[in-house]
Amino acid sequence: MTIPTNVTKIINTLANSGYEAYIVGGCVRDSMLGYSPKDWDIATNATPAEMCTALSQYKLVPTGEKYGTMTVLIGKNKYEVTTYRADGTYSDGRRPDQVTFSRTLKDDLCRRDFTINAMAYNDQTGLVDLFGGADDINNKIIRCVGNPCDRFNEDSLRIMRAIRFACRLDFDISKCTISAIWDCGENLKNVSQERITAELVQILQHRKKRNRIMLEYIIKRTIPEFLALAQVAHNNPYHYTDVFTHTIDALFHCTSTDTEILLALLFHDIGKQKARTFDEKRLTNHYKLHPLESAAMCKEILTRMKLDNKTLTNVCKLVKYHDWDLQPTKKIAKKSLNKLGYELCIKLLEVKLSDRFAHRLQPQDFAQWSANLAQIKGFWDEIIANNEAFAIADLAINGNDLMEMGFPQGKILGELLQKCLDYVMDNPDENSKTALLAYVSKLRK
Repeated sequence: MTIPTNVTKIINTLANSGYEAYIVGGCVRDSMLGYSPKDWDIATNATPAEMCTALSQYKLVPTGEKYGTMTVLIGKNKYEVTTYRADGTYSDGRRPDQVTFSRTLKDDLCRRDFTINAMAYNDQTGLVDLFGGADDINNKIIRCVGNPCDRFNEDSLRIMRAIRFACRLDFDISKCTISAIWDCGENLKNVSQERITAELVQILQHRKKRNRIMLEYIIKRTIPEFLALAQVAHNNPYHYTDVFTHTIDALFHCTSTDTEILLALLFHDIGKQKARTFDEKRLTNHYKLHPLESAAMCKEILTRMKLDNKTLTNVCKLVKYHDWDLQPTKKIAKKSLNKLGYELCIKLLEVKLSDRFAHRLQPQDFAQWSANLAQIKGFWDEIIANNEAFAIADLAINGNDLMEMGFPQGKILGELLQKCLDYVMDNPDENSKTALLAYVSKLRK
């Protein structure tokens, strides 16, 4: 295992002062998997005070002294060094009530979440693997250290971390760990919404088919609105599943890891139960207004999930327009650019393609439909390349120009500018100040 020179220096410096030190946790796991670790965490039997003496040649920052963590600065690089510890009780289901420093590596490894994260290494001792983490890596298994219910009761976020690691690494979750996830799922109420959202986004980004059941479980557990959706049969000729299954199918058809695209797919049909109508004989369901209902629910849920405003706004737009019939005409292309902008239009294509893959379609119908989308993308690219107007801000005139013509300030300015934009969308060469002022003069007569 190759350790960065600076990390080796810290370990050797501590060893020369009579202390143990190892790289631990994720950097060991990732190195064994052939990945390049982002962070190199070091554990030692030296207390923070002893670290200050032993590592006095380096600049030290007490970033978590209560938990035994000191940050060593070497050049622009930061390395966290933490004292071995044994956690106490977890009365809040998230953080230990108290931390006890320990002199033994075993105590420190015992408190960790999964076997693949409970290994340590240094060049002198080699790999320290007390719980079979190396075997679980080889066998592609996520398994808790010790009793999984104890681990999840200590820190409920570990439930989501188990699923996230399984998805990211394409591992299975051991049967006993899955059983504990079912038993302890209610404990997720102890976890902050921000942490749940961050983990859920990563689970969606790294979704793997082998963990589909766990993905479905965690979505229903953290967003209860999906529980009812699983009971809503589409009951129309365009779908072959219930609404929830269609949603998950669409996610798995998507090849993107973009957060906005994935969240839009997750929520694109969540309003179908509210929007559902029936034909006269109640044999077929219809969902004409479901994009609006879905967008409204999406906004409410993402606000609750404490997503940032930019992402929330963009996701809601993608949900609102996901069912838009994008006929391949230049006028429709400009209207869609006006509503969404180029970047969101491109994301909308991915949403629509993934959604449509999860429909019941004949191959020839899908081929024609996808060809239409490719054609409208061509129009978008052409409009952007030619700098053609598709928004009021692109016009060669503005409200001040209209007021100089004698129009009063107020609503009428916006109405006139919109008429100018509609005119220019059909007549791109007319986007000049002279031509537009002449057009407005005609409207005035």
